Amino acid sequence: MELTDRSTGNHAWRVELTPFRRPYLDVDGTVCVPLWLCRDGEHITDTTLRLRPSEAAPFREHIDRVLGDVGPVDGRNQT
Repeated sequence: MELTDRSTGNHAWRVELTPFRRPYLDVDGTVCVPLWLCRDGEHITDTTLRLRPSEAAPFREHIDRVLGDVGPVDGRNQT
């Protein structure tokens, strides 16, 4: 996921899945997704996206819907 627009000349920030680490459930049932924060292609830090089960279910449904759609979507706020 790119966090800035390269056309502006600002640093290009990206959020990437951490290589060799899979999402997991912690002891409280929280869904944890290990991520890297990168700037201009350089790894800056590790972080973890944490979602309660009530947040993870709709997130998964949205991703499943996006993956099932055909072709790119214009704009960022499409439903």
